[in-house]
Amino acid sequence: MKKLVTIGGGSGHSQVLMALKDISGIQITGICPSTDSGGSTGMLRREYDGNGYTGDLTKCVIALCDDEILTRALSYRYEDGPLNSHSVKNILFHALEKVSDTNEALETLWKMCGLGSHRVLPVTNEKTELCVSLKMGNTISGEANIDTIAKNPLWNPEVHSISDIYLKPEVKASRLATEAIVQADFIIVCPGDLYSSIIPTLLPQGIKESIQASNAKIILVLNIMTKKGETDNYTAGDFVEKIEKYLGKKATYIVCNNASIPQKILLEYSLEQKVEFDPFKDSYDSRILSAPLAMISESGQILTNPKILREIVKDILEID
Repeated sequence: MKKLVTIGGGSGHSQVLMALKDISGIQITGICPSTDSGGSTGMLRREYDGNGYTGDLTKCVIALCDDEILTRALSYRYEDGPLNSHSVKNILFHALEKVSDTNEALETLWKMCGLGSHRVLPVTNEKTELCVSLKMGNTISGEANIDTIAKNPLWNPEVHSISDIYLKPEVKASRLATEAIVQADFIIVCPGDLYSSIIPTLLPQGIKESIQASNAKIILVLNIMTKKGETDNYTAGDFVEKIEKYLGKKATYIVCNNASIPQKILLEYSLEQKVEFDPFKDSYDSRILSAPLAMISESGQILTNPKILREIVKDILEID
């Protein structure tokens, strides 16, 4: 059985897990960031002494769950009243941690959702805050503030671009996370917000060292779009360079999209200054595997197509 570790947060990570879960002969360990400070997770953290990984972690667990009714119920999000913006999965996991320790809470959630040998872990159990330094010298603290940096009407990428990212205080990665990485056959870096989702998962002490100590081949699944405030004017090469810096290792495979996206969708994204980038704008890289990865959800969101990604990963597993 081949061991796969997936790294990242948010929708990008969950799409990758949906791609992997039906592949036979593998064991998946998803590792999620622990720095979320917005939305339901942020409220639970501020008001009920919650943690910074609830939302990403539970979203990834749900992605591996095959019970459709349970998935829909756990994903249900309240839209008014005292529970406004909270999802059932977040409240449930928060309660599980309150009546037991984190490991017991995780095991209960995995069992409830029928994960079998698969697991989803926070990168660290310690509380910390995500911080970035801007080109102009200012510092922004809090994942939610970094995620929405470009909403400032005075924002200018030439002045306010991110120059450094770090955790305050520095924290150690969990033992379960580092052990999974060292033992992995493949590490998959999932698409997602570069500075508020992907890199935060690589920052805790021990992650980079574990990746360097591992014999795992690294599969880097690139984003399809850039994000205003984080990756303005980025090319595929810029994404790869930044991620490899924090991995401390070169990717073995780089998976990118070559599907055309409807102009109407691109126009809507461009209103938020999110644009599609050309993976081949950079000098050709023999590690690149291009495929029609882009899919449009019912809400008009551009996502990674699990069915297409599943076939790519299966081909890689067969080659190796």
